[in-house]
Amino acid sequence: MGNDERPQGNTNMAIGKTTLFSGKGRAGDLLDPKNWNDGVVPGVNDTEVIKMDPGGPVGGTVSVGSMMLLGPETITFTGTLNTVGFGGCSGLMVCVGAGAVFAPGATLNDGNTLIVGKGATGVLLAEGSGTTHSTINTLTAQLGQMANGVGTVTIDDAVWNNSLAAFIGENGTGTLNVTNNGSVTFGKSVVMGQYAGSSGHMTIASGGSVVVDGLLRVGGVMAAPAGTGTVSVGSGSHLTVDQSLSVGSGSTVAIAGGTITAGVVSDSITTMAGGVISGFGTLTVTDGQPINDGGIIRATGGNLQINGNVAGKGSIQIDANSIATINSTSLKLAGIAFIGPNATLSLAHASTVTAPISGFAIGDVIRMANVDAASFMASTGMLTLKDHGATVESLHLLGSFAGDTFAVTQSATDAMITLQHH
Repeated sequence: MGNDERPQGNTNMAIGKTTLFSGKGRAGDLLDPKNWNDGVVPGVNDTEVIKMDPGGPVGGTVSVGSMMLLGPETITFTGTLNTVGFGGCSGLMVCVGAGAVFAPGATLNDGNTLIVGKGATGVLLAEGSGTTHSTINTLTAQLGQMANGVGTVTIDDAVWNNSLAAFIGENGTGTLNVTNNGSVTFGKSVVMGQYAGSSGHMTIASGGSVVVDGLLRVGGVMAAPAGTGTVSVGSGSHLTVDQSLSVGSGSTVAIAGGTITAGVVSDSITTMAGGVISGFGTLTVTDGQPINDGGIIRATGGNLQINGNVAGKGSIQIDANSIATINSTSLKLAGIAFIGPNATLSLAHASTVTAPISGFAIGDVIRMANVDAASFMASTGMLTLKDHGATVESLHLLGSFAGDTFAVTQSATDAMITLQHH
């Protein structure tokens, strides 16, 4: 993602004055001339600077060139804020301990760049009430823009439409929370933890939804050195990435009952060495390309369903009392590992599994449909699964199974292969 995705604003607009909010007029009224230090209400060519509590909620329609909330105030908007943006200036900037709250029904139309936490702390909260939602419309967003910046945006039962690129933890720390059926759409790519020392965090919970129409890079994998990122997708929540989802070194994507779908238009899912995708829920790649696993994909806490082929130098791991359900025709990995007791590996019938399997022990289960017999050859470590005498799969098991036998038990949907000690 290059700088061409950052808006330049209306460069033909004449940049006007910068006006400081004085608070000498009507409480909460940004259209009262007495509230500005020069006695004139700022217009679309001007920059509003607010460093104090305006005295109440801000209603009506306010249209300016840009607005800078520079703390420590928190301002609640109940009407419409239009920030035109011009030149290299931002539209709305929330920083230096400031907070911006958009109440149910309020709207932000940002014509350039939303900056939350430029070189200090900034917070933006968009709220809904179940039937009425606030709406945030932006071109580009930068959360935690500079090294000391800490920017947090929460979309709580609200809507955020960002038409171009977004940076969550560009040089500092950025956090996006999407909760209570909140909805976020990014029209271009999103980078989390872009540069060294930065970190980006995204939590999608309680029915929240995030759609990325470009790439999602968790951990700035294109920068050298890069920062780190974390993504969490909770139960009933969804993350959809039209192109590639990349998880960089030291970064994690956690699924806690939610769904992640990538490669809707093109590309796939990639974990770099040191990157981890873990949890339970659904992980799907849809364009036919294999998941490129160079790190770790770990089933933990329940059933992690992986829809798509998996290849690479990384591994799939299965924690105790967890299930990895892999719906694929090919598993060409460095390894598949049972790393806790009572773990289950569920494979599609007659899939091509070239990854060696380690840690399989008594209490663990391998599941596959249409299997009625299993035989193990100790000299090669190959477990052959058959259906009515025909071989349907050969699995390479690592370890010693002296004195053990492999049993096949039929269930209503498939066969369970377990290890029995004699």
